[in-house]
Amino acid sequence: MARADSLHALASGNKIYKLKPVFEYAKEKKISKILSFGGAYSNHIHALALLAQQNNIQAHAIIRGEEKYANNPTLTDVKNAGMTLEFVSREEYRLRTDATYLETVQRRYPDALIVPEGGSSQLAIKGCAQMATDINLAVNSDFLAIPSGTGATAAGLVCGLEDKQRLMIYSVLKDPSLESRIASFINAENTDKSHKIKFKVHNADFGGYAKLDKGMLDFILEWLQQTGILLDPIYTSKMCRRLLQQLEAGEYTSGQSITLIHSGGLQGWRGMQKRVETLSGHEAWEQINHCLAFESDSG
Repeated sequence: MARADSLHALASGNKIYKLKPVFEYAKEKKISKILSFGGAYSNHIHALALLAQQNNIQAHAIIRGEEKYANNPTLTDVKNAGMTLEFVSREEYRLRTDATYLETVQRRYPDALIVPEGGSSQLAIKGCAQMATDINLAVNSDFLAIPSGTGATAAGLVCGLEDKQRLMIYSVLKDPSLESRIASFINAENTDKSHKIKFKVHNADFGGYAKLDKGMLDFILEWLQQTGILLDPIYTSKMCRRLLQQLEAGEYTSGQSITLIHSGGLQGWRGMQKRVETLSGHEAWEQINHCLAFESDSG
């Protein structure tokens, strides 16, 4: 397992790779403010705020939902890092990719660089290609495996693969457009059409995005007990569970090597304490929370 989650205390590893080129571009163009979108426990918003603070750039986030979420652990962190927040209705938030709406936002914040939800811009592709290179410096496997939401991280990894490597992409959303979106990201970055044989998308939604049930929680706790590694509840856990099912079904050939990429997202656990305690009791939450405290202290 490639531990991108350990690159920064509570900031997702893949987000760091996705956002690094954004901050480089902002500095090159002398842009003083970055604006983006996310939910109340967004890994992207959390990482954006911390990295903006490190880069001495102002950050603003348009947050889906009510202002009552402002003091949750995630948004408390981002406010402490200097990010300003604007809460909007779910109806308005659905417009976050609409060109007319984005023009309105840009007029309100004329000095801001607008970054899509999740950091999934074309700028992110170069950063995530570097992730593949960095992983291959440590270990060279036949396959890399990554959980995917919007597809930008996966697209970047494809661009950074070595010739004989393949990327296994585990979609945590019921999203039939993911494969074509990844291809679009890659085509905009690289005219080489050989990428078409370099990746495969596998379904790993397990009931829907951010759905944590007893079966998934039991799997996460068992993985933690056996490996000492805490998986996040939304992305990496679903990839690992689905891949183990595939191994048991013989879908990979004996002797092939696979590097699983832990893409981070651990801070998202802080919004799931009640859910964990309801499903498996306070002791289960204590096991998870102990790992979060360790990650924060060690970062």
